[in-house]
Amino acid sequence: EVIGKDIIQKSIVNEVKQPPFFTIMADEVTSHNKEVMPLSARFVDSSQNIREEFLMFTTLTRVTGEAIAKEICDCLKTLDLDIANLRRQGYDGAANMASERVGVQRRVRQDAPLAAYTHCSGHCLNLVIVHSCQLLCIKNTLDKMHAVCAFFLHSPKRNGLLEEIVSRDIPAGSRRKALIDLCRTRWAPRQDAYQHFYQCFTFIVAALEVISLSLHQDDLSDDFRGCKWDNDSKNEASSLLHAMTSFDFIVSFLVTYQYLSPLAGITVSLQSRTQDIVSAYQSISETEEYYRDLRRKFDDEFTKVYQQAVRLASSVGVEPSKPRSCGRQQHRANAEATSVETWYRVNVAIPFIDHIREEIAAQFNDLSRKATRLLGLVPSILCETEIPDLSDAVQMYAGDLPSPELMDTELGRWPWKHKFQRLDAEERPSSCAKAIKACDRAAFPNIFVLLQLACTLPVTSYECERNASAIRRLHTFMRAGMTEQRLTSLGLMHIHYEFPINLDDVVTKFAEKHPRRMQLSNIVCE
Repeated sequence: EVIGKDIIQKSIVNEVKQPPFFTIMADEVTSHNKEVMPLSARFVDSSQNIREEFLMFTTLTRVTGEAIAKEICDCLKTLDLDIANLRRQGYDGAANMASERVGVQRRVRQDAPLAAYTHCSGHCLNLVIVHSCQLLCIKNTLDKMHAVCAFFLHSPKRNGLLEEIVSRDIPAGSRRKALIDLCRTRWAPRQDAYQHFYQCFTFIVAALEVISLSLHQDDLSDDFRGCKWDNDSKNEASSLLHAMTSFDFIVSFLVTYQYLSPLAGITVSLQSRTQDIVSAYQSISETEEYYRDLRRKFDDEFTKVYQQAVRLASSVGVEPSKPRSCGRQQHRANAEATSVETWYRVNVAIPFIDHIREEIAAQFNDLSRKATRLLGLVPSILCETEIPDLSDAVQMYAGDLPSPELMDTELGRWPWKHKFQRLDAEERPSSCAKAIKACDRAAFPNIFVLLQLACTLPVTSYECERNASAIRRLHTFMRAGMTEQRLTSLGLMHIHYEFPINLDDVVTKFAEKHPRRMQLSNIVCE
């Protein structure tokens, strides 16, 4: 308690108070039949660096919007953080958090009217992928992939066979796994699983042929040559082999693998603690532009994917083919086509790309609206355009600005815009995080406060999920009965393990909290 609460937590809270604006991020998780909510703060420190820091764990008795909002307000009061300085809330998109009527964000805004809600961009990106993959042919392909991964990974014997087949063509000493299970929550690990599945496709087919048809016996070691397989394994392997050697499965898999790969990089970049809303908006805009260009020249781009599918199919003895067409079809795409390539382009690839574009526009509409209000603060954009209209942002935060009536004067003054025009385009600050470091607070007080508020806007709630991962290591079965205060103190020590601790201060504070007649001293240093 002394190290975690009195030293680490107190130091972080003092830093949060300095700007004085901050954002609260929260996300509830279940541990040993208890709802635990990690609470984090995003703020700009005295060195003008964006920080996201863990504050505390709190136990929830209920997960309704009213109960969670009350707990958040009570935690801020316990930490001595003024809720009037709360400027944003960052949660996931669950109804109890995001509802405009009874959600947490609505109830917190009753005490902090300027604390607008921001939906986690990482969750938005996952929703883009999930909704895009609801296309029937893509959904069926992913279900079959998951069944193949489960078939091998849930049996040491079957997985050992696959690893032996892979080891014949993979150099010795390689640590690459043959298969990785599909992650249910994050796209970047799932993209890695797709990559492994593609690279091991022929090996998986060979392993399924060994189990279901007893082929390739001469290529196996003594451990698996002539090995007996139970009937359930044979039947399931035969079913999966039939699914994987379908040309429809191969094309749908490659369409998914190729056209969702650009989103993996954004998933990683959004996880950065120093990511600001303008940088996130620029990343999403570049992705939208990529898919827009891809759609314009899609015929040539899809030909490359189709040829790749033909090569992969030929490696396992599969000929290109398309499902039969009929007069009426309600359960799958049935557009007429003169060739196999045209059929898959019209019925699979084009609807999939259009789904991705529509979902990106829909899910990130709120991010775009908020970011465009602040683009005029970024020198790289300010120097390329006329003085932007920041009236919405000035009106919203008029009470936080020292002199809002002078905002247009500050933007038009020579030092702020023209000192960046002398620099090359690559050297100009391209985000709010970089711009605030180049802003003189004394000369541009209003711009500095707006940049400070812009840096405070949360992009994702990943920091809460990182903190929730610490619960798995701390709140173990043997420690399931620990109190909330002890869990918070251990969490602070674990998450902020690099925080410098002065042992003399620890001994002094402990002695003050628990006075005794016996004199306490630091036996480590004395």
